[in-house]
Amino acid sequence: MSEMTVANASEISRHDFPGDFMFGVGSSAYQVEGSWRTDGKGLSIWDWFCLRHPDKVEGGANGCHSDENYTRMKEDVQILKKMGVNSYRFSISWPRILPGGKVSMGKSKEGINHYNRLIDELLANEIEPFVTLFHSDLPNALEQEYMGFLSSNIEDFVNYADVCFWEFGDRVKNWVTINEPHGFTISGYAQGIWPPGRGGNNKDGDPQTEPYIVAYNLLNSHAAAYTKYQQDYKDIQKGKVGITLDCDYFQPYRGLGCRQDVEAVGYAFDFVIGWFLEPITRGSWPESMQKFGQTPTSEYPNGRVLPTFSSDQRIKLIDSYDFLGINYYTANYVRSPTPDDDIGLGYSMDRQDPDGRYIGEPSFEGSWIYLCPQQLTQLLVHIKETYQVTKEIIITENGSSEKNETRKTYEQVREDKYWINYIKEHLKALKNARDQNVNVRGYFVWSFMDSFEWTSGYSVRFGMIYVDFTKDLERYPKESALWYKKFLWEQDYNKILKRSITQVKDQKLKKART
Repeated sequence: MSEMTVANASEISRHDFPGDFMFGVGSSAYQVEGSWRTDGKGLSIWDWFCLRHPDKVEGGANGCHSDENYTRMKEDVQILKKMGVNSYRFSISWPRILPGGKVSMGKSKEGINHYNRLIDELLANEIEPFVTLFHSDLPNALEQEYMGFLSSNIEDFVNYADVCFWEFGDRVKNWVTINEPHGFTISGYAQGIWPPGRGGNNKDGDPQTEPYIVAYNLLNSHAAAYTKYQQDYKDIQKGKVGITLDCDYFQPYRGLGCRQDVEAVGYAFDFVIGWFLEPITRGSWPESMQKFGQTPTSEYPNGRVLPTFSSDQRIKLIDSYDFLGINYYTANYVRSPTPDDDIGLGYSMDRQDPDGRYIGEPSFEGSWIYLCPQQLTQLLVHIKETYQVTKEIIITENGSSEKNETRKTYEQVREDKYWINYIKEHLKALKNARDQNVNVRGYFVWSFMDSFEWTSGYSVRFGMIYVDFTKDLERYPKESALWYKKFLWEQDYNKILKRSITQVKDQKLKKART
């Protein structure tokens, strides 16, 4: 890390953002809650996947117990309060609310009461709940019944959303319908490395067609839930509903002078963020996606046919967001594919340029996260200009990781200097984006605490709060949590200081008059 980088990063201040700017941390239900069968919770596809296929998760791990946030909720809210955040992003576990996945199978009063207590506890401590409805943990009952999001049966998701709006919407004012539909689709149906494990080297699934079907159904589910809120709850609850999309930034492998690589960058944006953002801004798939979908392959000599949005679906999709959530971690070099690459994408990625230089400093050797903050500014400007997004943008995830090969102790990871610099630099990037009139209104660090990290199990740590998985799940703040606390406290401290100075002046003035 260069001295210049540290010096520049130190320039960022809480005062560079509006007073009502959302600053928080995030988590998701399956990753932190644990208590996998407590109070009648139903199985999610992640429960099923981890227990049925432990070989597909690092160390054979699972989230059955993870951080036990379900039973230690009040303790964790107090940690949030000490950190000084004004918002907390968490997800609701669909099978904890509806164990059978459907309203007709019955609601869980215990599950609903848990989230009521969590929301009330947050508000009592002046922390705004920011709630995600679907964060990859589909009820396994629906996967077994009709193959989940491979089915166009979206009523169950809308009914689940309706239950949440009804039960919690009087206090929750920000809702994310679906988190990272791109990541869920690619990992679960193209690569087969996430549940339900279709595609990739698995015999089940068709990676050339199923990802498009799932994306189509996810988008229609989102639009239907958004419409439900607008029609039945918006006027009363005054809340906002959005969607969170994941996207790295892409830049040409051989530079702007290479036309093929520049073209490949366009394909990369289309197949990652455009896949979902174009339908909700323009009502159609990206043109390049339609082109590649129709390209003949050995399995489909006549090409494939992408699902088509009906006129009613297009009406519901277009403008179906009050804010746009963006999950950003890093950047990639993109190059034109070789004949051996997948014909269905039109691009391939690399972390190094032709001279072998990494695109940014890695969080650790072998990590997929590289420090690329200025690319976040470029991504936000790209989103604004390419898709004409003028509504609020919330950075719903941004963070880095620490390798945890030997279950590192608190003393070994407490001084997370890379983490601190990562946060500083990305906050600076947000300021730069706002200076270019991008309507960024919030920032959530990922993540609140160390937890189950999907197929990486517990081999990496993403939290600002260290969790001792070998000793009663004790929680400790890392240096990054302390830095964030100081950064957020700055505004309140200066208000108090200003008030104190004013009071002293008033007292002196009164004495002078008497």
